[in-house]
Amino acid sequence: MSDVHAQADAAAAAVPLLELQHLAISFGRHVAVEDLNLAIYPGERLALVGESGSGKTVTALSILRLLGQARIRGAIRFQGKDLAQLSEDELRKIRGGEIALIFQEPMTALNPLYTIGSQISESLVLHEGLAPAVARSKTIELLRRTGIREPERRVDSFAHQLSGGQRQRAMIAMALACRPKLLIADEPTTALDTTTRAHCATAARPAGGGRTTCARGWRCVGQRHGGAADHP
Repeated sequence: MSDVHAQADAAAAAVPLLELQHLAISFGRHVAVEDLNLAIYPGERLALVGESGSGKTVTALSILRLLGQARIRGAIRFQGKDLAQLSEDELRKIRGGEIALIFQEPMTALNPLYTIGSQISESLVLHEGLAPAVARSKTIELLRRTGIREPERRVDSFAHQLSGGQRQRAMIAMALACRPKLLIADEPTTALDTTTRAHCATAARPAGGGRTTCARGWRCVGQRHGGAADHP
């Protein structure tokens, strides 16, 4: 049985977790991304670096089909599946569950009408099937892991009651909640100091290094020859 499992693992590793082929994104006559090709395999970390306005954010958003007004051409495959061919219900199961996105600006990504705890717990209830009480306990632990002080109290805070750094950490906790196979980070630690940035980067790495990460921007965590590197 071990040989069978080894062969299955080898076959899975041969297929990119995420593959973009000839990706082109445009808004009317403005071309934001043209002929982008990349492949990310399980366990890899990839940093997409470029100047402001070069299309990094729209590339990240296009993967989960979050660009309503854009024209997108090319292939976006996750575990061999063409995401463009999935229904909205199928995509909803993937968003937050198998692929998570840390947004660049948490104040616009977090719902101001709900506490950060309820927003994180909702993802755990929907994707993991946890009971609300269990989801709340796990949410508090996630907030603690990402460096938020007094998580038992902050779990009931609204976004506007948190500092910019705390909101960013709450967004990171939400992205990590369901242990996604692919974590897309859009300048995930911009609002954090150097020490907290390293703390959150460590929290994002699961034991055994099984998560695949795609980060963009000037501040991102990558991996070089087996070691972690924080790119300023």
